[in-house]
Parts: sequence; structure tokens; C-alpha cells
Amino acid sequence: MSYPDWLFIHILLFVFWLGADVGVFLSLVFVKDRRLGFEARATVIRLAFWIDVFPRIAFALMIPVGVQLATAVGVLPERAAILPVAWTLGLGWCALHALIYLWRGRPAAVALRRANVAFEAVCGVTLVGIAVASLTGAGPIHSGWFAWKLLLFGAVFLVVVGIDTRFQPFTTLLASSAPRWTIAVAPWGGKVSFSHHRNASVSNGNIGRF
Repeated sequence: MSYPDWLFIHILLFVFWLGADVGVFLSLVFVKDRRLGFEARATVIRLAFWIDVFPRIAFALMIPVGVQLATAVGVLPERAAILPVAWTLGLGWCALHALIYLWRGRPAAVALRRANVAFEAVCGVTLVGIAVASLTGAGPIHSGWFAWKLLLFGAVFLVVVGIDTRFQPFTTLLASSAPRWTIAVAPWGGKVSFSHHRNASVSNGNIGRF
């Protein structure tokens, strides 16, 4: 594939990554609306977490596609293994997200979620470190604009780590108009459980009330 092809794919991934995440955010705004019924809010939150899988996959694919672009314009060092490593990381990360979603509610999903957060943290720190070193003249990147872009990309990883550790498993308690019914939701590696009691609990996370 040529440079314009990779650039087009890169733009599509970026737009889908941010656009779908906006949809997830707006969905969770509706979840907090007490005027909606229990069933409506439960359905919206399940849909939001299902949609959330796709921007995560788009973000993962930004790694190999970005490396393809950077290699094409000559801003990355000439290394034979850089492309295979980038694609292995990107596709492996996509598989990790898929397994976390498919195995949600199982202990294996919780372990994979923790591995995902660790991977995000390592990527963020590594990218920020390389970018800072390159900007000070001690790193492998000699293009200033690309070093700044790498710094921002690494910062995004660290922000994602903050989101995943603060809200994943994203655990909420939704109270319906009927006071006896509650729902505890922790879909990204946790469980969805229903309870007749106000003090419902879920594994692997704290319950937040709103």
C-alpha cells in the first residue's frame, strides 16, 4: 500500500476513535438521567460498553498504521523489525480488547484488564520518554514535529490509564423508580448483576451512586 492509502486509514481510525468515544460519553449522560426508567438506562449502559470496544480497537490500530506512515516519510530510524513489531503489538492489543469483552464477568477478563492497563502504562511512559529524549537531542527521533506528536500520543496513553484505573471496571449503581430494584454494572472485565437490595455489590470494583 502507498503512503496516501496509509494516511487515509490513519485519518479514518482517528475520526472513528474520537467519534465513537463521544457517543459512549453521551450515552452515559443519559444513564444518569433519573427521568428515564430502569430498563431504559440498563439498556443504554450495555450499549455504551459494547460500542466502547470499537474505539479501543481503533486506538490499538493507530500504532501499526502510525508506524507505517512514519516509516514512509522517513522520520523513524531504519530498523528491519520495527514494522513486524508494531503490527504484532497492534493486532495483539486488538485481540486483548476482544477477549476482555467476550470473557466479561469471568476471572480471566479481570486479569486481562489488568494486563491491558499495564500495557497502556508501559506504552505511555516509553513514548513520552523517547519523545522527551528526542526533543533534547538525546533520542532516536530527529524530526521535531514527530517528536512532539509522539509526546502527545504517549500522553494520551497515560490519560487512558487514568480513565481505565478510575472507571474500569466502570461500576455504577442505577436506581430505578421502583426502590427495591438496583443494577450493578461492571462490564469491562466485571459483572452485571441485579439485586433487590440497596447495598448491591460487584466484584473487582467500588460502587458509585448517582
